[in-house]
Amino acid sequence: MTTLPLEHALLRRSFDDGWLDILVGTGLIAIGTAWLLDAVIAGAAIPAILVPVWLAGRKSIVEPRLAQPRFREAQLQAKRRDLTGWFILGAAVLLAEIAVVFSAHRAGGADISLLSEFAVGIPAALVAVGLLAGLVAGARRFILYSLAAFGIAASGALLQSEAPGLLIALCGVLPLVSGGVLMLRFLSRHPLTERAGDE
Repeated sequence: MTTLPLEHALLRRSFDDGWLDILVGTGLIAIGTAWLLDAVIAGAAIPAILVPVWLAGRKSIVEPRLAQPRFREAQLQAKRRDLTGWFILGAAVLLAEIAVVFSAHRAGGADISLLSEFAVGIPAALVAVGLLAGLVAGARRFILYSLAAFGIAASGALLQSEAPGLLIALCGVLPLVSGGVLMLRFLSRHPLTERAGDE
């Protein structure tokens, strides 16, 4: 029983390499760019693309540099369920954002400028809510990402921005930069040669 807290801590630390942050940031920037290009539906496919990329990156970049601890099967299954729920929540948030845009189009035509000053921040605010799901993986830094996204949403509304896609893309900057720093630190602390020499 005393090993369970340790296993929980190890599972939480297994996401400290920054790879998840990099993909979340990249995904938000890509989705925001798709919105700016008036390709909202294309942006909906981005999360589905990032899931296998994340798994491949874990196998090729992260796992070869770490001696993987043995977790209880129940712990692993619970974590897989949690992560699956996170991706489902992210997809639901994206669908909600698309619904906001379509509703605006139906109400006022295709010109996104017809969104009210507060409605334009709704997609970024929904991103902020979705980022809180990072807590599922034990990554508490996602609270900071979420607060930053809420700030971006509020600022966009107050400044009467007419580009919700830009706000979404800006929400991805902090996770991308932070993830890059974490990844560089991870690579410096766990060089591949060191892992190879232990085997």
